[in-house]
Amino acid sequence: MNSMRLSIIGLLLLTAIPNHATSQHNIDPQGESQTKVMVLGTFHFHKTPDFYDIMDEDKQQELKAVINSLTGFRPDKIALEASYKDSAKIDSLYQRYVAGTHELTNNERQQLGFRLAEKLNHPSVYSIDYKQPWPYGKVMKWAKENKPGYIEFYKNWKKSIGSYQDSLFKHATLRENLKWLNSKPHDDRLHEVRMRTAELGGGSNFVGTKTMASSYERNLKIFSNLAHIAESGDRILVIYGSGHNYFLKEFVEMHPDMNLVEVADYL
Repeated sequence: MNSMRLSIIGLLLLTAIPNHATSQHNIDPQGESQTKVMVLGTFHFHKTPDFYDIMDEDKQQELKAVINSLTGFRPDKIALEASYKDSAKIDSLYQRYVAGTHELTNNERQQLGFRLAEKLNHPSVYSIDYKQPWPYGKVMKWAKENKPGYIEFYKNWKKSIGSYQDSLFKHATLRENLKWLNSKPHDDRLHEVRMRTAELGGGSNFVGTKTMASSYERNLKIFSNLAHIAESGDRILVIYGSGHNYFLKEFVEMHPDMNLVEVADYL
């Protein structure tokens, strides 16, 4: 019995030593080789209520204040919600803006991304988006015929979150709006509709899971584009619609060579 116990202890020691040595070899105490990624979720500046205009002077002042705060992260790359296949076109617009021959439009890619990149003297901006069809129409059609209670839930959910967002447009500063869009309560409200949708169907018909599966697939492809531009030691700011927050942050946290930086520290 004693010899068996000693053998087990010896085996554990033998297996522990190489693992320890390997982990020591791979550890980067200062995290200098890690890619640091910060995800900033936004609303789409050009898709706001009629009473809100990001180009108004007061909003432009709020925007400048947010940009000044974000410079504290010291990103050396800025990744935008623009199609990866249009990378050359988007970067060409950025080059024209820097040269003074392009007037910024009212979307967040340019108002936030271009202006911050120019302030930090970045040579380029990076487009990482991937578009694909989202099967929500099929889900709603199935629900109308088979689970009308979901339709009522969705209408109430959409009205509630829309009303709250409108109140922010009316009464909150841009910084306060962005803080909400990058908060856990905001993510939780999106999770609510995602999970209620996933309940639809079941058995042999998983109609409700298709939207979540599509979201994961699209965001994984976006993350793949992000990983493609990342180099050792980079500091990357990702500017995206806030519905992507949860997925992109999850993938960054899962990646062994990336560290997620909380955007709340810079808002």
